[in-house]
Amino acid sequence: MHGIFLHILADTLGSVAVVISTLLVHFYGWSGFDPLASFFIAVLIFASAIPLVISSAKTLLLTVPADVEYTLRDTLAGVSGLRGVVGYSGPRFWVEDSGVPHEDQLSHAHDGGHDIGEPRVLGVMHVIASRAADVEDVRERTVQFLRSRGMDVVVQVEREWTRN
Repeated sequence: MHGIFLHILADTLGSVAVVISTLLVHFYGWSGFDPLASFFIAVLIFASAIPLVISSAKTLLLTVPADVEYTLRDTLAGVSGLRGVVGYSGPRFWVEDSGVPHEDQLSHAHDGGHDIGEPRVLGVMHVIASRAADVEDVRERTVQFLRSRGMDVVVQVEREWTRN
């Protein structure tokens, strides 16, 4: 939505610049107003593209805000403490920034500390279960633990591997 707004704003200001340059050329007779207007339009396009490039780069690089990062560290420490979990690897998290509330946010009434406008943390991770643990049980407890923290994470579980 932000990109659409910036695009329409740049188009509108570009059209205004063309009209103004046309009037200035007509009344003052100096044709240099036209290249100035073109330069102004180019600067508008460039300036409107910068926030979009930054936003896209943050999404592609899976960056999360600092407060979310600290919460993630605490949550991952909690995952390590779950019964049957030996460790984890490859956690990847990102923030959903669609602005549209997810059905989980609308359907439960507990005081979980997340508002409708709060971005959701999404992710994937690989959990290593102990040899004696039930893999499906470890996966289910891990998913429930992460959901209780307001996260929607795909969890892959495998048994601990040992050398013979």
